[in-house]
Amino acid sequence: MIVGKDVNIEIKDLERELAKMASRIRKDFTERGPVDTRVVIMNHFIILKFTAKFTKPEAFMLEHMQSHSSQIFAEYKLKLAQMMRKDFSPVFSYIHLGLKIEDIETMFFGTDFAEQVTVFKMNKDVEGLLKNDAINMP
Repeated sequence: MIVGKDVNIEIKDLERELAKMASRIRKDFTERGPVDTRVVIMNHFIILKFTAKFTKPEAFMLEHMQSHSSQIFAEYKLKLAQMMRKDFSPVFSYIHLGLKIEDIETMFFGTDFAEQVTVFKMNKDVEGLLKNDAINMP
């Protein structure tokens, strides 16, 4: 329930709002938004899927970083996760006081790295919070 209101928040409503917010954050970061953004909430996990359209040089760079044995690609994913933690932590704190990110994992899929999936492991069961009307809509 939205605090102070008599409206129940459905899981799909929260997922949709988080997807919109994630698209804006991604656009601010990359200076162009994703083609599609989806969010799925499952217990302690918030799964964020971006579909992006990279330029050929960007896709080449990502493929090159991943295919070589250096730590560059791992460091890139770590920096991306740190940026996402910084951007999303205030959002999660707003939707429920004390809701925090415990861990973040980011993976890329597709021949041109068009799919990015980020899994946020939260310190609380977000689905349970929704069922108990303990969520504020962002």
